[in-house]
Amino acid sequence: MKILFLGNSYTYFNDMPAKLLALCNESGVDAEVWSVTKGGYSFAHYLSEENEKGIEFRTRLSERAYDYIVLQDQSVRPAEHTDAFLESARKLCAMVRENGAVPVFYQTWGRREDSEVLKSHGWTHAEMHALLKSAYTQAAKENDARIVYAGDAFRLAYADGIDVYHTDGTHPSDAGSEVIARAFFDTLCADKK
Repeated sequence: MKILFLGNSYTYFNDMPAKLLALCNESGVDAEVWSVTKGGYSFAHYLSEENEKGIEFRTRLSERAYDYIVLQDQSVRPAEHTDAFLESARKLCAMVRENGAVPVFYQTWGRREDSEVLKSHGWTHAEMHALLKSAYTQAAKENDARIVYAGDAFRLAYADGIDVYHTDGTHPSDAGSEVIARAFFDTLCADKK
């Protein structure tokens, strides 16, 4: 099973794709993972034919066929600019399907309570989470794509008292990345054992 991750720091923090690969290896699932990521990047960056990471994404698509290509947008954009997010998601899904892969949306999570992002938008953690879940779910439905509800798993772990946040209140801690990797494994790999 070949998986390409396209995203930003929510993907590369604590090398989450490697954690997924470790879960696959432990369970006897034959898998390979690759990533194209850059901190703060949105889908729009990867759609650009002039952006270095947009070029790298196109190169990866031309090099091999993947089974799944995971799509993760900038952490606030789907909640704040949903229409632009959905438009970019449609374009990326078309590129993914040209490769022969299945597009997979990586649902993310709301910022920790009292974060500056929440204050500046007038959101609570729960409200931001709901906006993100709605946007990613809509993108998956519109594009007949799969979705990994990693944000739901992250939020449940947070509610259970697990220290899933990095000290910055947005990125995952190592434990948070483990929760995310498990959500990916349970969605994409469990039936491959």
